[in-house]
Amino acid sequence: MALTRKNFIPPDVVMHDPALARLYVAIGSPGIISVIDDQSLKTLQTVPTESGAHTISWNPDTRTLYAFLPASAGAAVFVEHKKEEK
Repeated sequence: MALTRKNFIPPDVVMHDPALARLYVAIGSPGIISVIDDQSLKTLQTVPTESGAHTISWNPDTRTLYAFLPASAGAAVFVEHKKEEK
């Protein structure tokens, strides 16, 4: 799908991991985190969270992303793995 003004959803929070060349973009409505390659700007993965979940935190030491889920009063935890070296 091509990005247009009609289907653009503004992000709430963007976290960057330069070691993995990733951007983690939280969008509270509809409740997703997009994982984007910071070089090509292509979406690598879209992870559903819950509506209203727009606060995230990144721990670069453990490569862990935390998404805070206000509707369920919880948190989702995602762990990234380093790219394989060629």
